[in-house]
Order: sequence, then structure tokens, then C-alpha cells
Amino acid sequence: MKIAKIVILLFFSVFVYLSGDLIANNAAFINMPGPLARLQIYFTLNRAWTTGGYPLPEVAPQVFYGDPEKLLSNITHSIQSFSGWTIDKASPGHIAVSVAPSFWHHASRMEITLLSIQGGIRMDVAAQSLSRGPDLGADRNYILNLYHEIGDENAIHPPV
Repeated sequence: MKIAKIVILLFFSVFVYLSGDLIANNAAFINMPGPLARLQIYFTLNRAWTTGGYPLPEVAPQVFYGDPEKLLSNITHSIQSFSGWTIDKASPGHIAVSVAPSFWHHASRMEITLLSIQGGIRMDVAAQSLSRGPDLGADRNYILNLYHEIGDENAIHPPV
């Protein structure tokens, strides 16, 4: 009987942890391609990317319009505003970012590619968890949070 209680407690703890992880990653189960497909993606991938082939439609390259130098400044400021995010390497057109681990997430690495286009910058991002297991949507969430923060930063400091 004691072993059964321990097994039930262990199962419940794992369920709570996984549920909390999915909630912390803003797992949008009602969006396309549906809850079962999203669960499969969250439990099989440990990375997310914005160019061709990523199975969730909300993760796509973004274009930010305005002065490229001001946009680059806003992008680096946005990255630095996240707790636990550090810019490891920055060169023209490329930024490497490390994301520190937390209770809900493993450490991740992001590679940001910036391409100048007419009137702005196109941003492609690839994020990968440094763990071997699935990230439960954490890297997808990092990309979406970064896009949101950059959009807010550009709204605060609109391009001229």
C-alpha cells in the first residue's frame, strides 16, 4: 500500500511539473494545428526556428520597419531586458544569445540573423534547448517573447 501511494504521488508530481511547464510556455492548444499535433510537437522537439519547416504557424520570420541602426539598437536592448539572457556574440547581421536555465526551463541558445531589407530588417531566429529532451515549447516561447518585446520597444521608440 505504501508503494502504491509513493507511485501515485510521483505520477502526480510529474503531471504537475509537465503541466506547469506547458503553462509557463504559453502552450496555445486551441490554435492550429490542434491540441494533439501541438502536444506531439512540444513533446518531441527541443528547438524552434522561424525559417521553413517549423510546424507551428505563429513562429515565422518577422520584419521590423524603420532605420536599421535604430532597429538594431532596439533589438539588442530588448534582448538585454530579459532576465537570464546574455548576448554572447554580436556581429553585423548576427547575434548569439544564451538563455539561462530556470525552474521550468533548461538552458537554451538562440541564433538571430538580421537581414537588411528595403525600409527595415528581417529577423530569423533559431533557438535550441541545451538538454537532450524535449523543451515542451520553451524555445518557441522564447522566440515569441522576443518578437513581442521588440515590437514594444519599437512602439516606445518609433523609427523616424
